[in-house]
Amino acid sequence: MLQKGRRSRRKGRISLKRRIQWLGAWSAVLAAVTLIIGLFVFSVSGIKNVCDSVLAKHSNKVKEFSLDSSSVSGKSVDKKPMEYREHEDVTAFSYKDEKNLLLVNKEKVLPEDYDVSIVSLNNGQQVAADIYDDLRDMLFTGEEEGGLSFLVASGYRTKEKQMQLVEEEIIKNQSFGMTYEEAYEDAMLTVAPTGYSEHETGLAVDIVAVSNQRLDDTQEYTRENQWLRENCYKYGFILRYPKDKEDITGFSYESWHFRYVGKEAAKEITEKGITLEEYLEGG
Repeated sequence: MLQKGRRSRRKGRISLKRRIQWLGAWSAVLAAVTLIIGLFVFSVSGIKNVCDSVLAKHSNKVKEFSLDSSSVSGKSVDKKPMEYREHEDVTAFSYKDEKNLLLVNKEKVLPEDYDVSIVSLNNGQQVAADIYDDLRDMLFTGEEEGGLSFLVASGYRTKEKQMQLVEEEIIKNQSFGMTYEEAYEDAMLTVAPTGYSEHETGLAVDIVAVSNQRLDDTQEYTRENQWLRENCYKYGFILRYPKDKEDITGFSYESWHFRYVGKEAAKEITEKGITLEEYLEGG
């Protein structure tokens, strides 16, 4: 009888142990199921947020967009496309309907509250979103119909970048033996001080031939530059710093510097052979 009682108590203890093990196992299963459900809910929520952010309307950013051959006036283009990439707006001034005619030169500073949305081209250069379509059409037309090859060497610049360019030009001039004052005056013939450069508007671009990427007098003899000077007005651009107009623009002749002003203004400026300054003064 004593032995039988011991076996019964041992069996009860084993059963209790097994129950505890089963309880632990079921607890682990329940925790795993809860974790899986939680991850699923989080994943669905995350996907929804991503979708919402992609589909949501935006007012201060430019959507990502890649240009393909079917979107260039129905023409087939094999060139590597320019691209939109999303960028924050740059603090700047909203000129409303006259924004394209904003005058920035050595006497007219860029307003502190100027506002412009910028996009990046596939080589990393940036331009105002408003000029992208016409810039694209102009360059693609020249490449397709004229067999030309262009490169946007410079577009939008930040104030910091503009300041850096001024300092580099001064240092370069000093290396030629100029005093600081002489180096500064010479630099001002080709580089604008911070706040006085058209490149800070996003409306100006330096365009060169792929075969000649030098920003010097040789550029105007390339087929690309000759084509641009003859046709840029059709796409809303003008040659901003023409020959024999230095006393008006304040800058030396730059065959590579083109400024977007809109097609109507570009046509009149080109036909009259005047500058943006003269156009705005009623010339």
